Amino acid sequence: MRLLTVLAASQHSADRVTTVLDRHDLEYSVTDETDGDSQTVIVPVPAHAVEPLEDDLQSVSGDIAVVVDEPMAVVATGEDDRDQSDIRHGRERKWLSLERISRNELRSKAESQLPPLVIFAAMTAISAVVATAGVLLDSLAVLVGAMVIAPLLGPAMASSVATVLDDRRLFARGVRLQLVGAVVALASALSFATFARTSSVVSAAVDLEASLGLGSHGLPPSLLVTVAVCAGVAGGLAMATSGMTDLIGVMIAAAIMPPIGVVGVGTAWNEPAAAAGSLVVVAVNVLAINLGAMATLWTLGFHPRDHSRIRTTRAAILRRVLLLLVSLAVAIRGLEYAASAF
Repeated sequence: MRLLTVLAASQHSADRVTTVLDRHDLEYSVTDETDGDSQTVIVPVPAHAVEPLEDDLQSVSGDIAVVVDEPMAVVATGEDDRDQSDIRHGRERKWLSLERISRNELRSKAESQLPPLVIFAAMTAISAVVATAGVLLDSLAVLVGAMVIAPLLGPAMASSVATVLDDRRLFARGVRLQLVGAVVALASALSFATFARTSSVVSAAVDLEASLGLGSHGLPPSLLVTVAVCAGVAGGLAMATSGMTDLIGVMIAAAIMPPIGVVGVGTAWNEPAAAAGSLVVVAVNVLAINLGAMATLWTLGFHPRDHSRIRTTRAAILRRVLLLLVSLAVAIRGLEYAASAF
């Protein structure tokens, strides 16, 4: 459920808004503002009905502003808590339609997942250090801690959302953060692993064979791609609906942070095959996550509906998907080579 607040600058605009709401058979309230001319219309709307309503409100002449809020709770007083339009018209809820959010809300949700650059870099560095420590300790519990604090969900989902919505500014931010995160994570993991290598106490306690096995570079590439694609699909579904994204972020980090820790350890302990294999695993997983999220969002119908932009958007998506597929194939080939060498 969403709560729409429509700010109308004049009585005429407010009347046009209420006409649209009546056509959608929605109940609403209207309040007068202190200036005597403007009015505020408040209407509760099911999540899947926000976008059609926004489209109709765009045709309203005059100065209006629409604010969409997600209520903390909705208390139903009738015998049936189904939304009003479904009750009156006898429509059945279609699969996934109830929870699907609008394009504007999806864009805002993706933007809200992007932290400031300094905070993102700091949290990524901390997560990489913890992941490297978990690899050295051969501790799954420590690795889980690294996954929890890794801020990897936002950039991947933002770039995928921006691709299907043809938002170049958001796409640039998402890609930039992903590149910054990769550089910061690898540098932090390598720095900490090198420091640990110089410590005789830490170096003597490390079970190198067990630690390097956490990188998953010896697993079949098809399994790795399956896990990463499923993480991307889950992220896309969570972004496109009212689903929670926190646990999805942990799932995405699970596909990326342990191999990054192994890259640092393998490089510091002079194990190039393990380091190279884990680096390819990181590349495979990042590409597969973006591809899975992009395909999911497109399948759910999140793409421009303006016919003048459809062709250019499709061409841009095809180019990016083709680039991801080619990069994914190259990364898998490199993973197979590194696994055989290891």
